[in-house]
Amino acid sequence: MVKVVAALVCLLFVTSCSPAASGEPDRILIALEDQWARAVQQGDMTALEAIIAHDYVGTTASGQVQSKAEYLADFGTGDRRVFMLTTEDLDVRIYGHVSVLTHGGHAQGEFRGQPVAGAFRWTHVFVERDGRWQAVANHVTMIPAP
Repeated sequence: MVKVVAALVCLLFVTSCSPAASGEPDRILIALEDQWARAVQQGDMTALEAIIAHDYVGTTASGQVQSKAEYLADFGTGDRRVFMLTTEDLDVRIYGHVSVLTHGGHAQGEFRGQPVAGAFRWTHVFVERDGRWQAVANHVTMIPAP
């Protein structure tokens, strides 16, 4: 079950905006997170292709490392479905052309017919290139149930 959760978790992202965000880059990045969450839930591979940079690397809760191609292939099979995503404590930090977003939240979905649900913490790294932000890294940790 942990492996199933870990595989899905790499793909789960925030769905709501943070009222604490104040600057234009913050708003752009939060909107991009929202787009990513919708794309995951709707299976929109075109949107995912645009959001994720060619040099993306993701680390799942089980420690599996995925390239962009592996991420898209894993998600694109239709074996992975995301029904619900939430976010808590979203923090956006911008360092020039690099941004780090961290947050907690809950996710519910399915991987290869097995239910996946729980609380998680995410770290997303975006880079601004040629006037647009793209995800270059993701790391997720499953929070053990009490």
